[in-house]
Amino acid sequence: MSIILNKQAYEHAVEIIKDGLEVEHDVSNWEEVKPTPDEQVRHLNTHSLDEYGLWFLGIDTDADKDDKSKFLYPYGDFSVLHKSALIVAEQQATQKHHHEIKVAAQKLLAMIK
Repeated sequence: MSIILNKQAYEHAVEIIKDGLEVEHDVSNWEEVKPTPDEQVRHLNTHSLDEYGLWFLGIDTDADKDDKSKFLYPYGDFSVLHKSALIVAEQQATQKHHHEIKVAAQKLLAMIK
């Protein structure tokens, strides 16, 4: 499995933060607010796979290009960027040695503070 930074998603997150759009600052609620599998399917029913992917910092380059599972490290719930999601993404990327994702999450977190 080869994981790379989803540069379009990173830029999307930067724009959300810079434009002062919806950012949830709670640092511990990601497990409670992250999209359920049903919510993910509903989002995909009304948006393209590329639009769906804008909410994930990582891409598995070995996965099927038309499969939503290629997107990893979510940072929001398709409408709101969650600080807690970035914290989880940073922690998981650190554990899995996905340095590029870890650094991106750290930069986004620094922008929020």
